[in-house]
Order: sequence, then C-alpha cells, then structure tokens
Amino acid sequence: MVDVELIFPPVSTKERYRKGVAKDAGGHVMPLGIAMISAYLKEKGIEVSVIDAAPDDLSPEQILDKIKKDSPKLVGISALTMTFHKAVMIAETIKKELPDVLVVLGGVHPTVVPSEVLSGNDCFDILVIGEGEFTFHELFNAYKEHNFNREKLLNSASIKSVKGLAFKRGREIIFTERRELLVDLDQLPFPDRDAFDISKYRPLPNNYKLLPSINLIAFRGCPFDCTFCSETAVSGRRLRCRSPEKVIDEIKLVIDKYGAKEISFWDDNLTVNSKWINRLLDLIIAEKLNIVWTCCARVDTVTPELLHKMKLAGCWNIFYGCESGSQQLLDNINKKTTLEQIKRAVALTKKEGIEVRASFMLALPGETPELAQKTIDFANEIEPDYVQYGVTTPYPGTQLFKDVEKWGTLIKDYTKYTAMKPVFIPYGYKDINEIMKMERKAMVSFYLRPKYILNRLLKIKSFDDIKRYYFGLKFVLSYRRYV
Repeated sequence: MVDVELIFPPVSTKERYRKGVAKDAGGHVMPLGIAMISAYLKEKGIEVSVIDAAPDDLSPEQILDKIKKDSPKLVGISALTMTFHKAVMIAETIKKELPDVLVVLGGVHPTVVPSEVLSGNDCFDILVIGEGEFTFHELFNAYKEHNFNREKLLNSASIKSVKGLAFKRGREIIFTERRELLVDLDQLPFPDRDAFDISKYRPLPNNYKLLPSINLIAFRGCPFDCTFCSETAVSGRRLRCRSPEKVIDEIKLVIDKYGAKEISFWDDNLTVNSKWINRLLDLIIAEKLNIVWTCCARVDTVTPELLHKMKLAGCWNIFYGCESGSQQLLDNINKKTTLEQIKRAVALTKKEGIEVRASFMLALPGETPELAQKTIDFANEIEPDYVQYGVTTPYPGTQLFKDVEKWGTLIKDYTKYTAMKPVFIPYGYKDINEIMKMERKAMVSFYLRPKYILNRLLKIKSFDDIKRYYFGLKFVLSYRRYV
C-alpha cells in the first residue's frame, strides 16, 4: 500500500511516428516532471510509487493491475497534449473499477486548457495547474485532513486554500488562486530516479554517444516568445536557474549511483545565460568529470569562445532549433533569429568538432511548398550532422493556436498532436498529403545523399557508433518506403 501513485501515460513509436517505423528506432527518456514530484513528496514523508507506462507501452488494464496492487490513496496522472487521450483512457479505467480513488491530472495540457478538460471529462477529480511539487504536496495534506474521503475534500472550504487547482462542484468549475512560480530551484531535491528502471531509457539514435545516458534539467522558464511553443504558458517568461554547483552535484550523483556515461541536458536553451553556462563549464573542467554531454541552444547565443570551452568540458553534440530556411517564415513565428546566424552557429560548432543536430519545421504559418523547398535546400547547404523535420503543430496555450485561423485550418484531434502527423494545414498547401510528401522528401534528400553517407562512415570510431547509425538508418529507411 502506498500513499500516491504517479503515472506517465504511454505513447508508442507507432503513435509518435508512422507506419513502418521500427520499434527500436525510437527512444524514451525519463519523465522528469513526475520524477521531481515523487522526490519532493518522498522528502515530505509521503510514500510514492511511479508508473512510467511509455517504455513498455502499458495498457490501461495493465496500469490498473499495478494500481490495485499498490492500493494508493491518490492517483496522479501527467499529460502532455499528445498523451491526453491516454490519460483519459487510464482515468476512466480507474474510475470504473475504483470509483472512490481521487484522480488528479497535471502537466502541460490541463494547465493550458483546464476548463476544456473538466467540461468534457468526469474521470478527473482535480487538475493541478502549473508547477506541481508544492501544489501536489498541499493537496495530499488537505486530502489527509479529510480522512482521504474524496467527496468531503471536494466539498470542503479548505481545498480552496490550496493554490494551483481546478475542480468541479456540480456544473461549476472552480479555480483556486494561481500558484507563484518557484524562484529558488535549488530548494528542490534531485529527481527520484530510483523509482525508474534506468536500463529502459535510451534517447533517439542521434541524441547519444554512450549509455547510460541520463537526462537532466537545469532551468525552468524561457525569455523568448516563439509562437509555436507552449513552454511559457506553464513555466513563464522568467528564466529560473538552478545553481551551477547544484547541477554539478547532480551530475556526480548520476555518475556514481547509476553509472552514467553521458548527460543529456533537456533544457530548451542551455546557453541562454552567458555567466551561468561559463560557470558550469568551469566547474566541469575543474572537477575533471569523466562525462560527455549534449544540450540544446539557440543559434544567437553561442560564440567561438563559448563553443571551445563547451568542447573542452565534454560537449559533443548541440541541438539547434533552426526551424526554417526562409527568413519570412522565421519572422512569422517570432523566432528572432536570422539565416546568417544559423549558418554561422552551425559552421562554428562543426569547426570546434562538436556535432550539430538541426531541427526544422515544415508547414509553418505562411509556408508554401516552394518555401518548404527553401528549407530543404538550406538544411542541405549548411550540412549539419543530423536534421530533424517536424510538422508544425499549434499546441493549446501557444500564440499560434490562438491565431490559427489567420494562417490555415486546424484538425482538433489531440491524438494526432505528435509533431509528426499534420493537424495544421497552412493556406499555402492543398492538403495533408502534400505536407507529408514534403516531409518525406526532406528526410530522404538529406540522409540518403552519397556525400552524407560517406561522411558518417568515416566518423565511426566505436561499436556504439555502429549501433547508433544502425538504429538511425532503420528510422530513415522507414521514410524512404513511403515516399
């Protein structure tokens, strides 16, 4: 018997990608959101069990079996927009068999569209809005005060004192006061990685060099305002950083405790704060940590000096959100970068011996097939080590979602919101098939170039490289079959 069961819903490779993609060509990373909540609750003396249903693609019935064995007083489910339909399936299954269990939904999706979630789904008793550590703890304490009686809690006055909640009383949707964003992230414990089977997690093939690869988050919030991103809807525009010293402590922990050989910084932009990143790099170098790592960065935040220090500190791969090869389209999404900045960042990074992953988006607002071809040509011209093409998805909570009628038509079926299946059709495209054809063309034209294949073969230095390229090839060939 446990106090709390935390669940991360499954999304299979087939659901994320498309017919023909090999199961082992995908990857999974630990869901740090529920790992953080689990750690915080355990620190407060609450017994927690975690179910990450994604690696094993657990069914709602299999999840229910685990819940019955653990007999929790409260079940918390985390939901992105792309996993929301699975969260509903899980919650409905729980309510059918265990109607008195308090079911709480948190995560990005209920944070940005809480009224929509509560209006259409009676399977959720309460929503957690925004960051969940403090809210979940206070909610559990309120539930405990009412002897874990769901009806008493929902009809009490005390529940309204818990900030960051939404729930229904009859037909009325009640919102408690919005919780302030946590400024001092150092007061939070490290994620509860003990609750997970580390061996089940492997990033996408071009996202790691050595295993185990452990994902880690240093920041919350983003000072930028790209129209397609929902980050600021949850974490705000203010950048909040853990101290570099605290990050170093966590790196040491995952090396010593879990045998980590690589760190994957899961932040949107690790290089946004120059003073912070330089301090972190100085500490990594001074501590002589035997680790390699990857990160994400904006092209307008890197310099030759910074890249050189990143290389010395063990960085081998940087993911840049390039988005488009058309300045017009970059401006349409408020990216606030230029094509020249993209070219410069990619060239400088490669010159330093750091591999480049470049992400591009197709079917952007204002895009036509002709402009998409510019993106394809641009990606091939700057020659990153890897490219990733995603189709533009106007997620709830983004400016693009609010302005979607200005730019095109939207299919509001959240089961398809994977950024790999078109749900948004810009006015410049005829239909979904034209978008899919363009995406396949983009992938094949980049990865199946003889020059690219030869360069990859020449860079093989270990058996791990061979395995990564093997998985990557299977992924690319799955596109080739459907061009």
